Amino acid sequence: MAYKGLPTDKVKLMPVLLLMSMCLFAGIVLTSFKTETVRTNQVADTVRQSLIADMSKLKQQSQLLAVTLELLMQEQASLEQAQEAFYQVKQAYKKVEYMAEYLDPELAKRINGAPLPKVLVEEVNYQTLHFQKPSVRTFPPEGLQVLEELVFAEEVEPVIAKEAIVLAHGLQDAVSLLSGSLYQQPLSDKQILESLREQLVRVVAMGITGFDAPAAGCELAHVALALQPVLHAAQLYDSSLSGKAKTYSSKAVEQLQQAVLYLQQHPAFDTFDRLYFTRELADLAYAALTALQQELLPTAASVHKPVNDHASSLFSADFLQAAYFAKQDRREQKPELIELGKVLFFDPVLSANNERSCASCHVPSKAFTDGQARSIAFDFKGTVQRNSPTLLNSVFSNAYFWDSRAIYLQDQVPDVVVKSDELHGNYEEVVLKLQQSSEYRKLFKRAFSSQADNGLSTNTINRAIAAYVQSLVALNSPFDRYMRRETEQLGASAKRGYNLFMGKAACGTCHFAPTFNGTVPPRYLESETEVLGVTASADFAHPTLDEDLGRAGVIPADAWKHSFKTPTVRNAALTAPYMHNGAFAVLAEVVDFYDAGGGAGLGLDVPNQTLPDSPLNLTEGEKQDLIAFMESLTDTATVYAAPERLPQFPKKAGLNDRLIGGRY
Repeated sequence: MAYKGLPTDKVKLMPVLLLMSMCLFAGIVLTSFKTETVRTNQVADTVRQSLIADMSKLKQQSQLLAVTLELLMQEQASLEQAQEAFYQVKQAYKKVEYMAEYLDPELAKRINGAPLPKVLVEEVNYQTLHFQKPSVRTFPPEGLQVLEELVFAEEVEPVIAKEAIVLAHGLQDAVSLLSGSLYQQPLSDKQILESLREQLVRVVAMGITGFDAPAAGCELAHVALALQPVLHAAQLYDSSLSGKAKTYSSKAVEQLQQAVLYLQQHPAFDTFDRLYFTRELADLAYAALTALQQELLPTAASVHKPVNDHASSLFSADFLQAAYFAKQDRREQKPELIELGKVLFFDPVLSANNERSCASCHVPSKAFTDGQARSIAFDFKGTVQRNSPTLLNSVFSNAYFWDSRAIYLQDQVPDVVVKSDELHGNYEEVVLKLQQSSEYRKLFKRAFSSQADNGLSTNTINRAIAAYVQSLVALNSPFDRYMRRETEQLGASAKRGYNLFMGKAACGTCHFAPTFNGTVPPRYLESETEVLGVTASADFAHPTLDEDLGRAGVIPADAWKHSFKTPTVRNAALTAPYMHNGAFAVLAEVVDFYDAGGGAGLGLDVPNQTLPDSPLNLTEGEKQDLIAFMESLTDTATVYAAPERLPQFPKKAGLNDRLIGGRY
């Protein structure tokens, strides 16, 4: 993600930075390196030797950077020399990035992670022990991206140079750890092919957006370097294969050669045609590498990882596996369970007054939002705290709610059922009510027929509704069909808008493809929250900061004050108003807010804002193109209708006049 630079007056030398970082990550580094017992072959051995040579160069360049920064501090080297030394380290890292990120993603974060503080939650059982408050420790950022912000600051004063020296030595140590691990690690075809495919996802979803280039530029040149080892490995396979496997490897080589050449010939960041690069070059290379891996190492698809190894495109409807993100029920859900969840979702019987349902705030025709800035509260007593987000594609996340307080999909349900301003329910009463209906008893028995405990309970209610939410996947928009080459129809404005979204406007550095939410590629194992400085209204001439603490209201970390989950922009044309507080009525206001640099760009005091505070300088035409792209992400082909009827109860229960979806 692109983040704003560190203010000079806030940069302080932290002599213990390296020690703190080592304390935090030492255990992780020693255990997270992905090892595998393998029988080496010629291709794998050649790749490994090239990787070791490239790692050796990275190690040398990181040492030289530390020395150059020390000389800068002593006024024996120029700032230009320090910046050149940084460039050399960055270029060297890009050549090993594919395997470093694959084998040890935690250590790779130390080398090239986002320039944000690391928040460690120490009392993790606060989520189950509600009387216990979480305690946190915050560690300063480290790695190439924060170094880049310092070395390429407008003025590098002595305090900044000292900070950069400390960081450079930390970087040097992290590179040494990675280098030492590689010397001990043989490589397999599986590791190589998976790392190549991951690198292509990283390039398309992050690299061409400028995600890890917050200050120095040269984004596309670095992407070309990052693809060079992918091309080299593909060429090695192509020279050693025959038959169908060679067909796939040759196609991969052809597409990768064109991709690298295109990057080299079109280095200008703002005008680079990301749509062409992704659709015509990188995505086809990904398809070829996927086919090659399945030909050489055929495996069944597994729901134990987010990415489907059989998907041929980043924009395939099954590229990400909803079943993985369900966590507690990590499987494809049976139709009977989904249907039960759907009925419960639309049944106001879950609420205390039998008049309010989940669908009261999540209406299918509005992409499962309700069109309100904040939803109407229980018994029409005011409003709830926040805007009702879409449930379409919400499963593709690793945390739920605006403040990311729920870790499991199922955990959303009880929070809504029992909350006094939402359904105001009580599970004991809900279970007793449902048990009165013979239809409901049959539905539960059918949905949970394979399990011993197939009766009505808090657990089965939650699982059924979560299964329905899991099924709400909408990935068949005009944009998706165009990217999957199912059609050639996509408006020129939407095409320009995609290039802006993934480039100059920097939207894609937070809203990652293909879900365009905060779930981070290429493995999609974590979901980000961001501090945007969202205003209380769309009156940008007289802005005031919204007071909601967001994630910090759950976990008391200063770095998370006013931090909110990054939602998807899919179906954004149907989900107004926008932001956690519903402050912006139309997409044009959202674009204007980002164009101004968020709250800090509007002049508000947002010390931990993660959005750059500098204006984007978008033209009116560019703003309209951005909106056109977001509108092209509307999926109207998958309309989720309400059930035709609700289960009946005995007449004496007085529950048969309830409305599908509730009265409000």
